[in-house]
Amino acid sequence: MSSATSTTLPLHMYIRPLMLEDEADVTKLEAVCFPPNERASKENIEFRLKTCPELCSGLFVRDFDEDTKQIKSETLIGHILATKIPTEHITIESMGPVHDEASSIIAIHSIVIDPKYQKKNLATLMLTDYIQKLSNQELGSKIVIIVHEYLIPFYERVGFKVIAENKDVGKNPDFASTKWIDMERELVKEEYEA
Repeated sequence: MSSATSTTLPLHMYIRPLMLEDEADVTKLEAVCFPPNERASKENIEFRLKTCPELCSGLFVRDFDEDTKQIKSETLIGHILATKIPTEHITIESMGPVHDEASSIIAIHSIVIDPKYQKKNLATLMLTDYIQKLSNQELGSKIVIIVHEYLIPFYERVGFKVIAENKDVGKNPDFASTKWIDMERELVKEEYEA
């Protein structure tokens, strides 16, 4: 593959809410992109897709039949999984099968792009779309996330602010090998002038 081809964006990309039928593809993508201690379990993925699909978004590439112009297939190349949590920031407990519909705090549990499609700004595209949709649908007041320190600049570029080190997640032996940082972003509905 030439370097010119590798930087080209895939054709026929689109973003849609994830459904329970996407669970197998989401699980595969989590396994490819995260170490075992950081990936969402099949049970947590199913819970999120069943309970709050409006907070779970997928980036797909469609393949069309050139003759009929019908969709032949679609491939999940990225996703965002989230729930509403009853706490101000993500805790070990809230990383499990927890969703508090009455809460206005949306916790993103995973953002991932298939390694074959990385380095094309697709994570920025997907996250920007996600923030805009949540803001305009008024689904919550803010998004919270925990990140590795090296990812802070990426999230700052899309409006997240560093809050503090997440001590609760850091206490868990499965996550203690690295420092986790709490970040958040307010959700503000865009007003358009007529």
